[in-house]
Amino acid sequence: MQRSNLTHASASSAPVEWDTWLCEAERLWQSEATDKVIHILVGAFRSVSPYSLHALVLHLLDKSQDLRRMKHSSLGLVVLKEFERWTHMNRHSLPPDIKRVLTNDVKLQALRLATSAHITILDLLCKLYHLEAPGNEFLASHLRVLIARDQYKEAGVCVHRLHLQHCFKIEEICLPLVFQDKISLVEKYVQGYPATQIELIQKLDSFCTKKSNLFQVIEELKIPGTKKEKLRPRNLSKLILRLAKLYKLDGALYPNTNFHKDLGAVKYLLYKKYTELTLDAENWDELVVNTIRDNKELQIEFVYLLMSYNDLPAAAKWALYYEIDQSQLSQNVLEEIERAKECPPPSDEVDCWDDDTLIPQMSFYQLNLPLDDVCMVDTLDDLHACEMHLVQEGQIVGIDMEWTPSFTATQITSVAVVQLATQDRAFLLDLPALMTLDPVKTTSFFQSFLSSTQVLKLGFGISGDFQMLSKSYPDLKAPVANVQRIVDLLMLSKQILTDSPGILSRPADRGAGDAQVSSAKGLSELTLQCFGLTLDKKEQLSNWERRPLRQSQIKYAALDAFCLLEIYSLLKDKVNEAGLQIDMEPTCASKTPKKSKSKSKSKSKEAKKAKNKSLPQVFKIPPQAVEAMIRPGELSVVCDTMLQGLGRQLRTCGVDVKILETSDDHDEAAKIAFKEKRVILTSGTPFQTLKSQVGEGRCLAVDITCNAKQQVAQVFKHFNVCIKQEDVFSRCQVCNSNVYINVTNEEMRRLWLNKKALLEGPVAETPSTISDTRAASSTSPSNYPTRPIQDLVFDDDELLLDCDEDIEFDYYHSAIDVNAPAATIASTQQVTPWIVDPHPASAVPQMTSSYPQSKSPLEVSANTPTLAPLDSANYRKKSKYYRPQTDNNPEHKIDFESVTINGAIPLQVELIPEGVLSQIETFFCCSGCGKAFWDGTHYDRVVDQFSHVLDMSDNS
Repeated sequence: MQRSNLTHASASSAPVEWDTWLCEAERLWQSEATDKVIHILVGAFRSVSPYSLHALVLHLLDKSQDLRRMKHSSLGLVVLKEFERWTHMNRHSLPPDIKRVLTNDVKLQALRLATSAHITILDLLCKLYHLEAPGNEFLASHLRVLIARDQYKEAGVCVHRLHLQHCFKIEEICLPLVFQDKISLVEKYVQGYPATQIELIQKLDSFCTKKSNLFQVIEELKIPGTKKEKLRPRNLSKLILRLAKLYKLDGALYPNTNFHKDLGAVKYLLYKKYTELTLDAENWDELVVNTIRDNKELQIEFVYLLMSYNDLPAAAKWALYYEIDQSQLSQNVLEEIERAKECPPPSDEVDCWDDDTLIPQMSFYQLNLPLDDVCMVDTLDDLHACEMHLVQEGQIVGIDMEWTPSFTATQITSVAVVQLATQDRAFLLDLPALMTLDPVKTTSFFQSFLSSTQVLKLGFGISGDFQMLSKSYPDLKAPVANVQRIVDLLMLSKQILTDSPGILSRPADRGAGDAQVSSAKGLSELTLQCFGLTLDKKEQLSNWERRPLRQSQIKYAALDAFCLLEIYSLLKDKVNEAGLQIDMEPTCASKTPKKSKSKSKSKSKEAKKAKNKSLPQVFKIPPQAVEAMIRPGELSVVCDTMLQGLGRQLRTCGVDVKILETSDDHDEAAKIAFKEKRVILTSGTPFQTLKSQVGEGRCLAVDITCNAKQQVAQVFKHFNVCIKQEDVFSRCQVCNSNVYINVTNEEMRRLWLNKKALLEGPVAETPSTISDTRAASSTSPSNYPTRPIQDLVFDDDELLLDCDEDIEFDYYHSAIDVNAPAATIASTQQVTPWIVDPHPASAVPQMTSSYPQSKSPLEVSANTPTLAPLDSANYRKKSKYYRPQTDNNPEHKIDFESVTINGAIPLQVELIPEGVLSQIETFFCCSGCGKAFWDGTHYDRVVDQFSHVLDMSDNS
């Protein structure tokens, strides 16, 4: 790392006492006497002229020994923090014209120092030296030096902090960051700069054409660390759509990406028709016309795809319909066109061109209501009659909604039909027509119906329908928010099946085929469980905006709402017969909560409970309203791409954490949250989008202005998490597993020698140095990892990019001298990591220790030197908080011959230095990834770093 060339306070011109203060501060800093260091600094600040203060600080920073070691904690950081505090307390003593002190040269020197240190230094220097002030364009010259050194990440962070985006072209910083898959930094870089966002989107979109040679561009730019596998058109398209959604950009800016998405939609329709056989010809024709529209390029591609399915008649008819130039068609298609010219082309009343005999005929659950009792509501008189029928005491109404599927980026869809069914009638509300006729009266109808406590309303996954309804017609947001007595059969059926798995044993098969049964999902699957037949879903993907609806659409729509009444009735009977204690109306708001006679605090609690009962099933009480404390293992979260550093630290504390990859779309967090019942941790713009998808209390916006240490405290406070010392390292940092295998010293010696035999061949002699082991491992088979595990998970780029890493993840410490003798390493306490076994009462890992003691075929032979015996005298005393618990789990067996868990997961024991085997009595191997842990001082240091959130109350 090059040192900065300061023009002020350099080695030749700085007063001698400045170096004296620095030497004394360095000495005290090495002895961890921070208070005395601060005393020295305060004395120094008082001793110099106010006009020399900033020069003094730069001198102390430049000459400090640990500034450029990229550590979060350094003497330089202490200097800056103390200077910030001192200037705030003595601001009246500072020069009135600060510009005379903070010249361009001084600012440039400050930036040079900032770019050679940890990111926290940049934050403070920007603030103290006014680096973000207007007119700072001259600082771009130094950032171009970083670019010349291929330090794109550092340059990007500085440009973002200094707001200098207008000084650089997309190709200089932003595009290289995309090539290096630094997407989180790219999002920060372009945020708040619409022109830069548009330029980036258009540049990326230009790479998504057949004529574009992106990899040639990559070779010409020679960007180090380029991840070509992330730059395929499919991945680029996902990134473009993600950025466009995040910054609400016009779809016309990325036509190539839209084409690829539209082409994917066409391929999906072809798959549904020719492979799944789940779309009849009429539906399919409508969807194709609506999806392709007047896109000439897509029309030609569609005809070629039909040819690839060997359907020449269809290819000829669609080519004729779209009037495709015959020079672009094959001879076979031209001949087929001549034969098909007499056939009428598709029109607004789409003809059924294809034979539906290919679609297998199956038995489906039928509508148990005459079609004469199904009413289409498209006038205000009909709407009034519908309201009179629905809003009655004791009425039960099934609710469902339909809208035309949107397969392309340019298609805009909205709720077209709302189905409301009672025991004797079904109403299909033509919502577009009603909202056009009189939006006020239509809104009044929904307000009256949804807020009525007389009517019990049933839905299946109803939150998604309500969200789409609110999105389609913003006037209906208020009625949806005030809904009363709504039961989601999706949630209710899950609760019933959890309490009594066999309660819905399916009746004898009445015609449903194996394929039909295996493909059933959602409401169709529940209908199968209740009545032995699935729903016919062929009309699900159809044009619900067409008028009039086909009879098959009317049947489908009415049945989706009416069957909810039948399912609810059956479930209610089953629960009563089984004597289950299950509330069949879990969100009923008609029950008035009892008034509390206690203090106002109790009244507030009752009010919160009553409010929660009145909300639909999708909404939950916000976590801060929950009084009971939980342990880290009971909290399951998914961290968005911008909070990867926070995710790793939460995992260190024992929280169940899924961390999105940098290339993942933010919406992936919502999918994981729904599937695995996790809470989303995100920040910035994605918060509102994700919150709307998962509901209240299931998404937390984390303050990104705080560092990760502060963010951990924020999350634990919000969810009322009580973390104890035994929770630290209760989960594997690599794979998130919380199950460890207890391995004795004797067993680890066998595994270690056997692994060396697998990697290197028969062991001729005991390796004397770590470098011998590493060198031998370099020729190891590909199925065994040979580099330190932290290299596989954490990298320095992420540490600087996240800007919030507080923990040094040094399980296999990079500070180890790989050429040092093993004995030296063994005697160095700080090189040995630690993992803690669970406290019996905590939700932390269970230890398993039940291994076969038979000799392995790779057992050390008589000619093999033995390892040094366990030195019990020098064995590190266990922490008083370390209370191991073993559990004989037959699912986690160690195979000593292959050195794996269950013959599948390689144990990473080759990474353990030989000297450690004579120091450590017990090892712990992760059952998920095979990573090995042992007792070391790293645990103590991490516990100390989390002291601000640890509860030591019962640790004695």
